[in-house]
Amino acid sequence: MAQVEQGMRWSAAAQAMLLACACTAQAGWMPVSREVERPFAAELGRWKSDVHTGIRPYRIKDLRAIDAKDTLRPHAAMPALDRWAGARNGRRFRWGPLFDLQGGMGMDSAQVATHRIGGGAWIEGDIGKRLTLHASGQLWNERYPRYMDSLARATQMSAGEGYATQEGNAFTHGDWNAYASWDPGKYFNFTLGRGKHFIGEGHRSLFLSDEASAYPYLRITTSVWRAKYVNLFTMMNDIRGAQGDPSRFQRKYASMHYLSVNASRRINLALFEAIVWSQGDSLYPRGFDVNYLNPIIFYRPVEFAQGSPDNALLGFSASVKAGHFTLFYAQVMLDEFLLREVRAGDGWYANKQALQAGVVARNAFKVDGLTLRGEWNMVRPFMYTHSDTRQNYAHFGQPLAHPYGSNFQEALGHIEWSRGRMLYALRGSMAWLGSDSTESWGNNIFRPESDRPNLPNYGYRNYNYRIGEALEYTLFQGELRAGWLIDPASATRIEASWISRARTREAGSPDWQHAFRIGISCWFRERHAEQEPRYVLN
Repeated sequence: MAQVEQGMRWSAAAQAMLLACACTAQAGWMPVSREVERPFAAELGRWKSDVHTGIRPYRIKDLRAIDAKDTLRPHAAMPALDRWAGARNGRRFRWGPLFDLQGGMGMDSAQVATHRIGGGAWIEGDIGKRLTLHASGQLWNERYPRYMDSLARATQMSAGEGYATQEGNAFTHGDWNAYASWDPGKYFNFTLGRGKHFIGEGHRSLFLSDEASAYPYLRITTSVWRAKYVNLFTMMNDIRGAQGDPSRFQRKYASMHYLSVNASRRINLALFEAIVWSQGDSLYPRGFDVNYLNPIIFYRPVEFAQGSPDNALLGFSASVKAGHFTLFYAQVMLDEFLLREVRAGDGWYANKQALQAGVVARNAFKVDGLTLRGEWNMVRPFMYTHSDTRQNYAHFGQPLAHPYGSNFQEALGHIEWSRGRMLYALRGSMAWLGSDSTESWGNNIFRPESDRPNLPNYGYRNYNYRIGEALEYTLFQGELRAGWLIDPASATRIEASWISRARTREAGSPDWQHAFRIGISCWFRERHAEQEPRYVLN
């Protein structure tokens, strides 16, 4: 009998080792979704972890390095969902359904019934130990609450989820992602695909966020010692004037570098740079500039050698782990920087900088699953725009960094608690924003600096551009959300949510809006409920 028990133990150990090896061999990536990542977030960010959490999506093999047996992920409500998704079975072909079925009501003067109905699927497969293929897609029909309806009408976009085609009072939109990920060796990964990326530790990113729609890209990731170095080459679109006709979209390109170094087990330092350029026109056809295939930092000398026609941005970030699960983080992003003008404090229009500072505590106060976050963001006027607005820091009508664009400050706080299948979340943000008059005060990243006001006598007004000018208003948004997890692979929940929002002009009364929704909600891709229509695209 003892020999039988010993044999069973050896068999179980061998199966666990095989499962761990099979999972570790995956060259794939997690979806860019904090809800899918939620079960792993505390272990990824704890002080002994050497995972570079400032660049997402995460590698699946990084998750398996901290959770070889895939025990952190909760079981699905239906065992078949886990089996299809490859949870704890190491299967090479995986798939799962993606469903949204929600109804709600805008609880303001409009009293509009809302809905979000959508469906799709994700599929993924490993070919050998070094190649993973992935595809996913969803299509929705949606009637938005009032403020999101205004955003879709102003930008022609559903926030982060593709072009919004209006059908009556509702909009149809779709989103798809795909990639082929190949590990040629221990230190390199090449990924060719269509999708999004997020760089930073914050709820927001001032470098690159997942707010805009997906885009084609080539990503080269190099992992050596304590460093991770990412080359990201993308192809994007300016949709202005196209009226939804893809053949009329104006092509633009972006090339980005991100170098992240774990200076110690508690300190991370990172450097980011990006160049955005347009494909040109009939007088100056250009296409993809091979000079920006340069895999080595820095781009600025290359851009200068081109005659400085393009939009260059440079960023720095740092994070410090305190205790076991608390992280302090900061970002600095520079579009233009002249120290003399910054020190003068005169509000020079070309002082284009953005700052972020925040802290996130997971398993806060030793309560498993409790996450607390506080964050402050500041973006000066005219940040992310460019004299040639085809080269602004935007894609498909939306900013590539913060969803409010430029000319604002924001403070936000999150309290989230996941316990078993239940999630309770309370989020709030308060922003102080400027808005344009007939002239540009740096609020609209789709207007050039040359649209700024003129002086009474001659020339442009170049100074006294402060955050909140010319017409200041505040924006409060809070959301209370509770959900019961159905499928952890796609973060699908039965969920109810209440959003309250107030937009207040200077010396005016707040315009309150409330929205309630309930139903099945899928978070396979991050959703972006915190939006503000700040411009109208024609």
